[in-house]
Amino acid sequence: MTRFCQVATLVLMMSGMPIAQAPDELIARLQQKYEALESFSADFEQRFQGGGVQLRESGIVKMKKPGKMYWEYQQPTPKFFIADGKKSYFYLPQDKQVIVSDLDLENASTPLLFLVGRGKIQEDFQVELEEVEKPLQAENVLVRLTPKRPQGGYSYLMLEIDPSTYLIYRLIVIEPIGNRNEYIMKNIRENIRISDQQFRFKLPKDVEVLSQ
Repeated sequence: MTRFCQVATLVLMMSGMPIAQAPDELIARLQQKYEALESFSADFEQRFQGGGVQLRESGIVKMKKPGKMYWEYQQPTPKFFIADGKKSYFYLPQDKQVIVSDLDLENASTPLLFLVGRGKIQEDFQVELEEVEKPLQAENVLVRLTPKRPQGGYSYLMLEIDPSTYLIYRLIVIEPIGNRNEYIMKNIRENIRISDQQFRFKLPKDVEVLSQ
């Protein structure tokens, strides 16, 4: 090792900066991280682009194993997505409608399921560093996940990962028709206590129920 390399390595170690990792190693550590998480919560911002439309929404998300999710959209219009591990409920208070769907965790292709410990990223996706788009935070790493088996709902995903914590800061979903859904996570809290009641949807009165 040259003197320059020795000094550079020492500076990185002393400063606490993460040394660049291969994308497969980064994803393996991310998988371990989320498999070890029992629950988490975060503030989120969702950005949608497609068909000449741009939307921004925000709210809070809570997830808990096995397969429980709670998305509360607060701005600009309240709405809820709740999954109890068996069924999912998409509730639109303004429209007085709730859409109920069966949730098959073993066969589902939803790109968010690995956040609750479902699926193996390296078995399901081709992993590579993203070469075109840049991370929002300079210290983060952006990787592209292309499904090994075609998925009807999306063409590929991008994950912006904090290499010091292996937490996902941003998830981008690119649909086959070119639509783009982007989720930015902030104020992530790990392994917090969340009651199962949070994931049980109580049907309001005078609401139309639609089944899928």
